[in-house]
Parts: sequence; C-alpha cells; structure tokens
Amino acid sequence: MISIARMKHVILSATALTLISPALPALAQTATTAPAPATPSSPSTSAALEGLDAYIEAARQAWEVPGAAVVVVKDDKIVYAKGFGVREEGKAGKVDPDTVFAIGSATKAFTAAALGMLVDEKKIAWDGAVHDYLPSFEMDDPYVTRHATVRDLLSHRTGVVTNGNLWYGSGFDRKEIIRRMQFQTESIGFRNQFQYQNEMFIVAGEVVSSVAGTSYDRFIAGRIFAPLGMGRSYTSITALKGLANVAAPHVRVDGKVTPIEYRLIDNVGGAGVINSSAHDMAQWVRLQLGGGIFEGKPLIAPATLAEMHTGQIVPRGAPTTTFKFTEYGLGWGVQDYRGQKIVQHSGAIDGMQSIVAMMPEKKLGVVVLTNSMPNMLGAAVELRVLDAFLGGPVTDHSAVLKKASDDAARIAREKTAPATATVSPPTLALDRYAGTYSSAMLGDIIITLADGKLVLARPAVSAVLDHDDKDKFKARWKSPGQMSVFGQTPVGFTFGSAGQITTLELGGDKFTRK
Repeated sequence: MISIARMKHVILSATALTLISPALPALAQTATTAPAPATPSSPSTSAALEGLDAYIEAARQAWEVPGAAVVVVKDDKIVYAKGFGVREEGKAGKVDPDTVFAIGSATKAFTAAALGMLVDEKKIAWDGAVHDYLPSFEMDDPYVTRHATVRDLLSHRTGVVTNGNLWYGSGFDRKEIIRRMQFQTESIGFRNQFQYQNEMFIVAGEVVSSVAGTSYDRFIAGRIFAPLGMGRSYTSITALKGLANVAAPHVRVDGKVTPIEYRLIDNVGGAGVINSSAHDMAQWVRLQLGGGIFEGKPLIAPATLAEMHTGQIVPRGAPTTTFKFTEYGLGWGVQDYRGQKIVQHSGAIDGMQSIVAMMPEKKLGVVVLTNSMPNMLGAAVELRVLDAFLGGPVTDHSAVLKKASDDAARIAREKTAPATATVSPPTLALDRYAGTYSSAMLGDIIITLADGKLVLARPAVSAVLDHDDKDKFKARWKSPGQMSVFGQTPVGFTFGSAGQITTLELGGDKFTRK
C-alpha cells in the first residue's frame, strides 16, 4: 500500500511496481542475471504462442486476479486475443477481448499522440513554451512558467514536485487543478531529473484543448478513437453506465479480493482517464508499430511518432544488469530487453491495472488489462510474450515476480514497528480538533466528531481517524479502493504558543486551521 507522501512520487499507476511508469524497471530488482539475447532466427508466430493460454491462466490464478484480457499484435495483425476469468468476482460473466477496463496511465501516450498531431499541423512545437499555448499555466517559479515546454510536460522533467492530492479526491476540475499548481513550492530543479508527474499531463491535455479549440475528450474521441475503430473506448466512466461487458475493479479487503465501484477521475484528464478494451487497444498498438499509419491512412507523421518513442531523460539509477538503458520518451517508457528496444507504459487506478508494450523492430506488441490491484500479472505476461517471440529460454516470470512480491511483503511485515506500549491520550478533548483546515494548493479539510471518532473529509474522499499517539492519528479511508492506494495515512495536529491548534498535517501536506 502507498501513503499519500509516496503518492506524490508515483504515477496514476499507484502500485509499488510502477516507480517510473512501466512494469519493466521493477523486474530489474528481481533479476539476478542478464537475460539471454534473442536467438538469430525468431520462432514462428504459432510456435511463440504455444502454451500461452495455460501460462496466462496459471499466472492469473497465482496472482488471484479475477479477470484479464490479453492481445498480441505481430506484423500489423492481431495474432492473439483472449479473455481469462470473470468480469466481477462471484458472478458468471466472462472476460473477453471486448471487455472494457480502465487503462490508467497508459492514457499518457494518447495525450502525447494528440499533441503530436498538433505538431504535425504546426499549431504547436515540442519545444514551444507551454504558457504560450495555455496562458493559465503558472508555476511558483517564474522561470519554469516562462520556459517549460511541451517536451518537458511529456517527459516528466519540469522539476515541480508532484502531489496526487491535487486531483485524487480533491473535487477540483482540470482548470482548477492547473490554477492551484502555482502554489506548489517544492521543486527538484528544472530539467534536473526525472520525476513522474500526473499533474503535468493534466496540463498537457488542456494544451490540446486550448490549441485545438475543443475539449481534450472530444479530440481523443474524434482524432484517435474514431479513425482507429476504437468503438469501446471512452474518456469518462460516465459512458460506462448501462454498457454491457464492463469489468469491475477489485482490491483486497481483509485479505479477500473484493469488487469496488469505479472512481470518477474525469479531472485527471490527459494523465489517465481512458477506459478501453484489449481489442481496441490492439488498434492503438497497430498505429504505433505502423509508424503513425493505420490501414493505409497516415494519422501521425513517422518522424513525430519516432520522437515520442525516443528517450528524453534518464531516470536516476536506471541502468541495471537486465536493462542496459531505461529512459522516458514522450508519454512512453523506453528500454532495452534482450538486445531489443522496448517502448511501453503501464497504468493503474483503484482496482485496475494495464500494460502496453511494443518491440518496434519485431513489429510486436502486447496489451494486458486486469481488473484488480496490486498485481504483477501484466508484467509477467508481457515478458513471457517477448521471450517467446525472441526465442531461446523462456523464464517463468510470474513465479519469479510472485516470489519477489511475497518476499517483499514478508520483509515489510518484519520491519513493522511494534505497537507502542504506552499511548499518550490526545492533548485536547476530541471535539476541540473539529474544524476547517485549509491549503492554498489543496483546498479544505473538514474535521468532525461522529460516534466518538474524528472524521476527515475532503470534497470527494473521507476517512475515520484512528488515534495513534497523543496528537497523531491514522486516516482509515472509507473507500476500499482508496485504502488500496493509500493505506492508513498519518495525520497530525500541531499547536501554537497559546496552546491552540494551528495546523493539520496529512501525509506531509500542511493545512492551516481557519
């Protein structure tokens, strides 16, 4: 589980495996030897796909994922498309290639493609200043305001420290999120290092809207979904109401995989708002592997697409034994695997995970959509497919990753500090903590007292505060999906010289009492 403080440094894919964005970097931590290079002659498609059904089903069960959809594209053809398991735990409806899932941060590549189309039309430039296209873009640092470019947004190198609380549960729309970004004073230095940043992709989506003269959602639907025939792809969960064949998200509640409701995240826009099916995502992969051409029709210039697939910044500590290079392009992660360039991105949001990976030189792509989190089924299937088409030894990546995951969980449990023997009571009576606490960047938190417990509320999320020690509490989020993302979040109250409460701190973010 991930605390709010950690949420600031991860992506919409809010799982431990997505420190950069794709699943592959995490695999480097579990590998002990470099994988074998590709064999001189790659196996046939039929040979590569042999045994894949059984492997995926066994891995799905090992990771306790209710349902998954997998599609493989080779040489501009869908050579594999299957569903596994069920759309919702405890119900009979089966997953198939047309089942709709949330794809989370795999949305980012769509946002980059939309901007690429505007580059082709000479309406923007990769190195054009964001402020010129979106005058409402204003950061705390005037230099960043003036000089941040579209390229900076799409490669996570603005240096502005991310804060998931700006969008997750805030109730702010996209424009308000962007307005409030000026109050983020934390920075790691402009173009100094890679830092995954969802909010900058919200900005990127609004650049599309500002320049194109239509909403981000309409642009994506009209310029990408429609030409590709992606008839089961949407930019809001509101479109899923009453739709057949939609997967339910799942998380663990008291150790049991449990279905939860979709979270309305329209405000995250270009960072992660898309819902799609494996079959639709195959068309997207065909466009990418086709150099921007789909069924003979050019949608994106080859040079523009190539720029998206080219590394723009190197995450710190990226090179490993397994991966000779790990970079981030424009909305895509870029790595090597067994001597081949891999272009890919993962995604996750409450109860859903996805991964899209391509090996451009082999004209090979794979998409895995799953309806639970956290799990590493997508990474395991992705690497199984890549291995199979490269030839040579095939590793049981699912088993390797499962052991690593179980070991990490065990170590975390062993490191958990024992409960404090003596717990000091709160300084004040609980009703004295009630009130409104405010942040210029994050808005208001309201604390109330109900049934002998403090309750924390933001516009779209709430939590019961369990007492920890003295004036420290732990927020137990009411939404199971949110608990799967944040876990219990530390909440503390600080006092002024006159003994009055002055500040509430939520996972590192400070709110001043009104």
